[in-house]
Amino acid sequence: MWPDLQAVARKFQDKPVLFLAVNSGTPRPQLQSYLRKNKVRWPAIADTDRSFERSCGVPTISLRNIYQVRIMKPDGTLVATSPIRMEQTLAGVVGAAKWNVDPKGIPVSLKSAWVNVEFGKFALAASTLKKAGNSRKPEIKQGARKLLDYVGKKMKKQIEAAKKAEADGKVWVAFRGYSDAAVRYKGYELPRDITATIKKLQASPDVKQEVTALRILAAAKRKLYGKTVSSRKSGFRSLERLAEQQAETQAGREAQRLIDSLNRR
Repeated sequence: MWPDLQAVARKFQDKPVLFLAVNSGTPRPQLQSYLRKNKVRWPAIADTDRSFERSCGVPTISLRNIYQVRIMKPDGTLVATSPIRMEQTLAGVVGAAKWNVDPKGIPVSLKSAWVNVEFGKFALAASTLKKAGNSRKPEIKQGARKLLDYVGKKMKKQIEAAKKAEADGKVWVAFRGYSDAAVRYKGYELPRDITATIKKLQASPDVKQEVTALRILAAAKRKLYGKTVSSRKSGFRSLERLAEQQAETQAGREAQRLIDSLNRR
């Protein structure tokens, strides 16, 4: 199956399409071994708790339902297809997709950096773009500037959103925004005070509560998808307590959504 799927991906390699592999319920080390063995080059999501599976409305993956294929259109809607019909379905929707940064004019030496920027891996492109931005070759310098301008706008928008959340007293939202920006845009010109701001917010009671709740949620999920019935029951009870006792937290809301999803099955 994988040779055929990757052959389809190669046909669309110059189109604004990202191919992702998603595995449901398998531990990460086992998945990584499978990807290496089958020479799968796509980015892969280890959906160990099946939350991604549920969010996409995909029937539970099992031995009776080994694989599903979904194509996300530019408007965010999902189209169901199959490995056999994937190429045909893609051909029908790819025309509506656009690159974030038009590759026209990007030098060959910056193509890898462009791919990283295009798909949001900004930190991986930082050193290359910084060096290229000082190049004596006009085409390289201009290509780097084009990419740096795009990254700069994205970073500015995220930082401004975090600042607004902080000003509005939404400490947890601000903390997440700043923390994510510090990782995503590492290597670029981030605000000098971002590290101090993150530490300040991290010390707040609201953030501490949210972080603790997320740890409880992660532990509950591990039990929920454990091998024994007792482990799964314990995980479900942990979800119920979290949803009841910390309903106002991000983790509490996620726990409730997970409970509702499981109860509908």
